[in-house]
Amino acid sequence: MSPEKVRAFPIDRQVFLVRDVAAKLDKLHGETATSFWRAKAAELLDLVVGSGRDKATANDEVRRFFLAVQREMLVAAVARPAPSLSA
Repeated sequence: MSPEKVRAFPIDRQVFLVRDVAAKLDKLHGETATSFWRAKAAELLDLVVGSGRDKATANDEVRRFFLAVQREMLVAAVARPAPSLSA
């Protein structure tokens, strides 16, 4: 197979990476969470551009990754047992 036909696995489908970032973000709040996400997004953007994609395509891939992280955080929140309240 020629190199121009080889594509990197999309970052939004890298389940371990999505779950890792979701778990870290779940523990952060406010500016700390925002700073973490901005740094991670910049790192991922550089990674995707470095793999040969143009900037617009790379931006789209990082957006899809962010949506995958949000979905993972939602699934984790729904799966958590609700706190029991006692009277």
